Amino acid sequence: MMNFFRNPVSRIAGPVALRKYRLTRWIAVLLAVVTLNVTQGCYYFKVNTRHKPQPEEVSGLDQSGKDFIVHFNERTFRLIDVELNNQTVFGEMEELDSRIYNIKVKPTGPNRYIKKASNNQSYILNEVHLYIDEYADLGNDRISVPVSAIEKIEIYDKDTATTTGTWILGGLGVAAGIYLAMAIIVLIFKESCPFIYMYDGESYRFAGEIFSGAIQPGLERFDYLRLNGFKPVGDNYILKVTNEIKEIQHINLAQLKVVEHPEGTEVLMDKYGKIHTITDPVPASGIQTLAGTDVSEMVNKADDIAYPFNATAGTTHTMDGVILQFDKPADCNRGKLIIRAKNSLWLEHVTAEFHSIFGGKYEKFSKRQSERPADFLRQMMFNQGIPLSVSVEKDAGWAPSDYYEIAGPMAFRDDVLEIDLSEIKGETVRIKMESGFMFWELDYAAMDFTADQPVTVTTVSAQEATDENGLDISTLIRTDDNSYYVQPEIGNEAILTFPVPKYGSGNQTVFLESKGYYHILREQEGRPDIQMAKTFRTPGRMQQFSREIYDRLVARFENGEN
Repeated sequence: MMNFFRNPVSRIAGPVALRKYRLTRWIAVLLAVVTLNVTQGCYYFKVNTRHKPQPEEVSGLDQSGKDFIVHFNERTFRLIDVELNNQTVFGEMEELDSRIYNIKVKPTGPNRYIKKASNNQSYILNEVHLYIDEYADLGNDRISVPVSAIEKIEIYDKDTATTTGTWILGGLGVAAGIYLAMAIIVLIFKESCPFIYMYDGESYRFAGEIFSGAIQPGLERFDYLRLNGFKPVGDNYILKVTNEIKEIQHINLAQLKVVEHPEGTEVLMDKYGKIHTITDPVPASGIQTLAGTDVSEMVNKADDIAYPFNATAGTTHTMDGVILQFDKPADCNRGKLIIRAKNSLWLEHVTAEFHSIFGGKYEKFSKRQSERPADFLRQMMFNQGIPLSVSVEKDAGWAPSDYYEIAGPMAFRDDVLEIDLSEIKGETVRIKMESGFMFWELDYAAMDFTADQPVTVTTVSAQEATDENGLDISTLIRTDDNSYYVQPEIGNEAILTFPVPKYGSGNQTVFLESKGYYHILREQEGRPDIQMAKTFRTPGRMQQFSREIYDRLVARFENGEN
């Protein structure tokens, strides 16, 4: 099999590119290892210890679903049919099963447990350990334990802070260094799209990327970026659009959609330009990876702790995803699936590796792709697992529903899709979201089953739009036509000024509606690997390529190779 870590170097031009490649390779090694903790399903619990508990502490113990384990001298047994009062604990002794209850725990620090489909130790969180120095035998395996005989009680509680911390740190303890390293990758090999900044009167704040993944004219598309926290400066909204990567950006349209909506609601625009009110987002009652790992804590709240679509590491699978289960109201035929997600920097690395295969013929390959029809290009991206696909479980099995457009890697993005639930019987709906291995990061998911409420939408064109040289580009971005504002070089930027429209007493949310595409520039030389390139005609090859790179990086790291 081809060596993916040495051969591409010969196809990238010059010693500078060689140094860039080596740096990126080892940053990718760190990124790969960082994700291993999530892959292994590592979770943590802490010990809540009560020495010589008071009678009210014993009688107040929660018995619901709890497993009472009694430690007496060298003997350990389970207590079932437990009854508690202020003076005595009653129950029936039962021998333990194969699980080991005499585990050594750190009383003041985090303790690790595994939460995988093949080895789920979540039962630990249901255990209540009683350490006693006497009990009375009541016959028929029934015993009574005086509260005064209880030396201590240990209750194992979920240690959320440590668990989520390890998901970030990946066991390396160098999260800051990793994110700095990934920032370096962005500067070296970022293959993205126009950056959008919001002006707050003092400085520009990064808002996101637009029409990510539209790397050919045939992929030109509309984009609807919610500008979270965007406030006017005086009587104007002010944005900046920049080219900070080696690419040529073609911007066809850029205008604001100012949406006035009822108090107590939020709004999102889907990829079709339809506005949805979010009134009652319901978290999933269960979220598992395709490998069976519970990731509810990662995905049920928006906190930048995201599931990185890597639970299938260590298997032969090249796709990854999550299955979400929601409690559906009766007679509800539609639901709004809300996500906060982005593409990974790992996908940027994989894409750069793919492009390097074409060596000095990259521009020829790119030109040929630019002549492909839109349907061919979109299907090709879908076949390679790059968009985030959505399926719904029906009686006959999983049925494709829709997909989220590429979001870009630089910021989490709020998005929504309307899902048809008319064929779902019962009060439970299961949703599957899939992509190629480590192509996405999912921070939050929920579903809103309420009907969309009336909103007022005002479309606002830029009253002023000037580039870095002071040239007026407003007519180029005012309508969806064949005129484009082109940013051909790093450092190109434009300031867009929009008048604040008149509105009523409701809440206002601002979206940037844009349309365009971009062309990635790469300085490469050397012979292309034609045979390798041809393999990518096969559906699923890109996600397989991602796994191959990942596995080789991890192997090199574990073997201590440079």
